[in-house]
Amino acid sequence: MLPDCSFPILKPTRSNLINPKPSDPIGFPTIGKESSPILGQYIDILKGNNGTGTNVSTSSTILIKKLCYNEGIPRVVWTEEELDRMNIIENLQYTVVGKFSYGWPEIEELRIQIPKQCNVKGDCKIDLLRNRHILMRFSRQEDFINMMSKPNYYILAKDGYSYMMRPLIYDAKFNVKEEITQAMTWISFPDLKPTFFVKDSIFSLASAVGKPLQLDTATINKTRPSCARVKVQVNLLADFPKYVELEVVNVENKTSRVEKANDMVPKYCKQCKLQGHDEIECRVLHPELRKPMQEGTRMNRRGKMCN
Repeated sequence: MLPDCSFPILKPTRSNLINPKPSDPIGFPTIGKESSPILGQYIDILKGNNGTGTNVSTSSTILIKKLCYNEGIPRVVWTEEELDRMNIIENLQYTVVGKFSYGWPEIEELRIQIPKQCNVKGDCKIDLLRNRHILMRFSRQEDFINMMSKPNYYILAKDGYSYMMRPLIYDAKFNVKEEITQAMTWISFPDLKPTFFVKDSIFSLASAVGKPLQLDTATINKTRPSCARVKVQVNLLADFPKYVELEVVNVENKTSRVEKANDMVPKYCKQCKLQGHDEIECRVLHPELRKPMQEGTRMNRRGKMCN
């Protein structure tokens, strides 16, 4: 048994500002006109600077933890709130992982081509994460959502080849050997009355499915009163409800059900830990689904068939 270290007892690092309400912008708390100096410092952390344009990602806002031991192995324990806070400190709240399956250009070229070809409007910091994976940190939520709006991108490089890149949401549980179960999808409420087209109302309904992110243009502009659509970050392993109950508290106390429709939810295979197919379509579980490759044919590093 290893001896225990004499670290002082530390106070828990809890904050009520980490998890926003559905009506608030993701990652940013609702701030009133009067804010305390501590709250102002927290706003600076969210913005990635200390109010003077200086990056505070290296600021020691997470306290050193006291070690505990499990069968002689030292262990450090973190809470979900602390992980969320560390993601904010490291500017990871709007981060996407780009996965290249069939080769990839040099990282310097990706830093130039991805913002240009993917119509990135704000700042974008691109670095190599692991083999075949790059980390893209966006400064604007709009760019984060837009990048996750397509299942894949084809990045045209200077060698004339287009390299397929799949965007994946990054979080603290990300594992390069497994694709994360988080994804974005549009959901619709075709029976919702126009009275409830207020953003907070739609976000409240959508929170039954996942984390609401943004309304579509027609819903915002009130040009399609027959249906409300909202983009939601969902867990692909979760069971999605078909209806959401809506109750109006009055003398009658009537309750109605609002039908929910999914535009397209990506499939997830629990066997392969990959997005794009489920267990029924899995070629590992069902080898008979594999298409035979002609003898002498192989795949080159760009995903092209060659002899």
